[in-house]
Amino acid sequence: MPSQAVEPLGGMIRRFTHRHPGLSVAVRAAFTPGEVLGLVRGGATEIGLAAGPEPLTAAGVEVVPLGRQRFVLVAPAGAPFTGTVVRHQDLAGQRMIVGQPGTGMRRLVDDLRDGGVDLVDVVETEHREAILPLVLGGVGVALLADSWAPLAERAGARVLDLDPPAYLHLALLHRSSGLTPPAQAFLACAGD
Repeated sequence: MPSQAVEPLGGMIRRFTHRHPGLSVAVRAAFTPGEVLGLVRGGATEIGLAAGPEPLTAAGVEVVPLGRQRFVLVAPAGAPFTGTVVRHQDLAGQRMIVGQPGTGMRRLVDDLRDGGVDLVDVVETEHREAILPLVLGGVGVALLADSWAPLAERAGARVLDLDPPAYLHLALLHRSSGLTPPAQAFLACAGD
């Protein structure tokens, strides 16, 4: 999934390639936990990294919980927020850059809207790599996993914590048996 490809996947791949320099990793894109599960179940990939608003469970595959990622608000430098924390109701009237239905970031925006916060969707995108340039260009603000925070801050965006906080639950998914030795080695490195 896109945000998790920034971290924790980047760290997992670094550890794996340092310990096993003769092996390579192929990364496939999936945008929702269901897509990740389908790739693992269908054999297109041996291991999947997924994130969802609830702890992940899936029949027929092993689920290895990895913790949580916090959502943050990414806003242009001149955004009208004071301090480093933004309350949900302070987002009222904001122009939002959102992911497609089925993603954690979209569910959070929909949950805020269902809770009475008036938000304006200005862009819906499947391409996470487009979000930060759109924010920096003043198109709107976005709710992203905190894996994007260092890059967003280096690029000049403001990164604000949400109050109350919201999280994604991360997990690795893999078949219960029949993993290749490289996949087993990757799993061993992933948990470090």
